Amino acid sequence: MSPDHQPLFSVIIIAYNMAREVPRVVQSFLPGYQQGVEPDDIEIIVMENGSSVPIPQDIVNSWPKNVRYINVTDPKPSPAQALNDAVALASAPWVCPVIDGARMVSSGLFKRAKELIQTHPNPVIATLGFHLGDMVQQFNIANGYNQQVEDQLLQSIDWPNEPYRLFDISCLGQSAALAWLAPIAESNAPILKKSFYQDLGGFDTGFDIPGGGLVNLDFFKRAIEHADSQYVLLLDEASFHQYHGGVTTSRPVSAPSLEHEGRTTWDVYADQYQRLRGFAYAKPQTAPLLYGELRPEVQRILFEAVAAAQSEG
Repeated sequence: MSPDHQPLFSVIIIAYNMAREVPRVVQSFLPGYQQGVEPDDIEIIVMENGSSVPIPQDIVNSWPKNVRYINVTDPKPSPAQALNDAVALASAPWVCPVIDGARMVSSGLFKRAKELIQTHPNPVIATLGFHLGDMVQQFNIANGYNQQVEDQLLQSIDWPNEPYRLFDISCLGQSAALAWLAPIAESNAPILKKSFYQDLGGFDTGFDIPGGGLVNLDFFKRAIEHADSQYVLLLDEASFHQYHGGVTTSRPVSAPSLEHEGRTTWDVYADQYQRLRGFAYAKPQTAPLLYGELRPEVQRILFEAVAAAQSEG
């Protein structure tokens, strides 16, 4: 990145014991993989948030100059503070906070974002969240799904050379089980103005449960429900979660909490949300503007969502 060029987008990636996963994520956000952007359009800030196994130095050294790698000096169990600190450091007027550093993205995300930021003064650009594998990872681990299986899946589609084939080896996450046919609970690579992020107060550090509890759902809800924002949901781009044994993808949140006997993890998360907000969590009902095209790789997802909606109805 030339020193006199301001990037258009700053991507914030939170890393916590993701030495295998983060390098792929960084690759998926870089110009070259990302289509329709200039080499200097994107900067990436990787926040190493207290990892016992950080990203190897030789990999960090191999990243281009538009990638900054920062060891958080006072890491918190929740990623909220690290996200807010990184956004404060961001050089670009638009930010993409990636709370889970295991989430790769498809290759037209910023091409779509560049189109959209010309159409509305304050868009909040969101994507659906997928899990690699044929079943959400919380349940697929019972079938032997692990990092080695996932590596073989990625090799089978010739990733990164065939970025949109990620749809072929993935399933919708539970926060977006009916794809574009029903409200979603969160987005894992949203794009919004840095100034709007800060006007919202960023991610609420009151969500101090390890992993953040409902902090990402809370931020998404506040952003798309705001009177001054335009919620846009992309049809042809998405994020894809790699398995890493994380807080919510190594076991269902409906399972008994490991720390709170007799309660589920969701109970613990929901109680904290209610304490902080003064009301129970409810999935946002704001209708999005759908944008993009139904690529052939995406059509299967739509057909499956229609079938699932019909079976529920």
